[in-house]
Amino acid sequence: MAPLFFPLINGKLTHMADTQLIKEKIDLAQLVQEYVPLKKAGIYYKAPCPFHREKTPSFMVNAEKQIWKCFGCGKGGDIFSFVQEMEGLDFVEALKLLAERAGVKIDTYRNEIDKSQKNRILEINQKAAYFFHHVLLEMPASKGAREYLENRGLKKETIDQWQVGFIPDQWDLLTQYFLKKGTGVDDLVAAGLTIKKDAARAGQGFYDRFRGRIMFPIWDVHGNVVGFTGRVLVETENSGGKYVNTPQTLVYDKSRVLYGLNNAKTEIKSQDLAVIVEGQMDVIACHQAGMKNVVASSGTALTHEQVKLLKRYSPNIAMAFDADKAGVAAAKRGIDIALSEGLNVRAISIPEGKGKDADECLKKNPQVWFDSVKNASDVMDWFFAMAFANKDVSGPKAKQQVADELLPLVGLIPYAVERDYWLKQLGDRLGTDVSVLRDDLKRFDKEKKINNQTDKKPDATKTVPLDTLNRLLQRLLMIWISHPDYVNAQWPLLKIKTFDGSVYQHLYETIKNQYNSHSQPTISDWQHFFGDSELAEEFENLKMLAVIEPGETADSDLKTEGMKIITRIVDEWSKKRRKEIQFQLAQAEQSGDKEQAQKLFAELQNI
Repeated sequence: MAPLFFPLINGKLTHMADTQLIKEKIDLAQLVQEYVPLKKAGIYYKAPCPFHREKTPSFMVNAEKQIWKCFGCGKGGDIFSFVQEMEGLDFVEALKLLAERAGVKIDTYRNEIDKSQKNRILEINQKAAYFFHHVLLEMPASKGAREYLENRGLKKETIDQWQVGFIPDQWDLLTQYFLKKGTGVDDLVAAGLTIKKDAARAGQGFYDRFRGRIMFPIWDVHGNVVGFTGRVLVETENSGGKYVNTPQTLVYDKSRVLYGLNNAKTEIKSQDLAVIVEGQMDVIACHQAGMKNVVASSGTALTHEQVKLLKRYSPNIAMAFDADKAGVAAAKRGIDIALSEGLNVRAISIPEGKGKDADECLKKNPQVWFDSVKNASDVMDWFFAMAFANKDVSGPKAKQQVADELLPLVGLIPYAVERDYWLKQLGDRLGTDVSVLRDDLKRFDKEKKINNQTDKKPDATKTVPLDTLNRLLQRLLMIWISHPDYVNAQWPLLKIKTFDGSVYQHLYETIKNQYNSHSQPTISDWQHFFGDSELAEEFENLKMLAVIEPGETADSDLKTEGMKIITRIVDEWSKKRRKEIQFQLAQAEQSGDKEQAQKLFAELQNI
């Protein structure tokens, strides 16, 4: 009998034995217990169904057969289908999540070094969260931080649940703590907790990114600590911004994380509503008050990735944001994405004088906040109210201004019936025929398509087959990235112009600048230098290629290979440039441009 396989996992077929091993290592009842309280009933466990609201428990777990069934909504299955339903994942994603939990290795597609560093960073973040939390609760130096949190109304159990912490204002307290425990400083830098000093200005050494701050761990949806937000306790001239966040790392991408989603996802699914507030304290205050379906965008507009993440748990969101121009503008950017993804969006308006945000409103009167969420208006009603506020739309110009403000938003709605409803509403309020608005809407659709085409940036390294020269340039950069110490010996042999016009020109120029400021740059130097720039991904791709495609040359011979590659690069570039000049020379002679012809001829002679 042929072996049974499940779908491809990143290019590798997964054998059925892998899934069986996962089932043996993870107890279904224990897993379900993390989402909903179970009550023992013989070989079964029962509970209210986590997928629909009910008064009488109809959700059953068979502990012997490792299966579950809801006799209310009819859903059922095994450990994989349960995680798919609860987390909004497809089978492949659920399999990978459970395999990691069970310690079953099925994911071999990824570079092992990169994966290992990700695991080390996650472990460092977890230990750092414990360190910050312990310092807050136990250290005398944290008295001011404890008083601050008490004044903000946080209970002891809330501080424990959210692992709120503190770090005193010392230069390298956390870094020294980890170094004494044997953690490598490069991993601390890669985790974003430690910063390497600029050797040109401050000498050698490292210091903590977070100092003198209340610390909020940031979890991904699965409960891994991926980063931190630090709020300054006492603002001084040298304390930096009010909030400092972990930079982008191998495990943290702010556009893909919503603060509190790991604690809120079950309630969001149960309530069929996600409440989105601005900051960490707003989320914590809401959960403490009993509203547990609340997450934060951390002061930024919602991204495509965050909207798709929320969509796993509910198509309904209610957003609270500052009513000033900046707050409205940021909210609009996120709402645009949510509407285009088909989400039902409502706007939360806190009555004037009752608090500027959820946290402040809850302190003054919790019921006002709960009522504000309950009475949140459809976001299109909210947009209409703002567009028509204090406007006389009797004249044609005023009508067009309102139409120009609202039509792009109506056009984002992906459902024809709903979109048509709002067009009719706009037509009635403007006294304009709907057919005219539909024609005007086409103008915005056309402009949007043009803008989308303009905004798309071609990724030359992925979409364009590399010619001989670019392949050689790629290989040289791979050697330099994996062995930065070879740059010093090879740099003088390379003609600068060889990178001009290549797909790696900008990356090369950036590396060159970094090389000029560091006599012997390391991989960490370059990673820190790229930061969140557009070149960071290109750099990471080459770094991974250097491991995946090491070539047949031993590490000890790579320096020699690099020098040979440079010779070939110069030859290839010279051939290519000669052809270009010969073509340009023919054109100059044909047009009678003698001056240009002489310049080109002189350049040709010097190649």
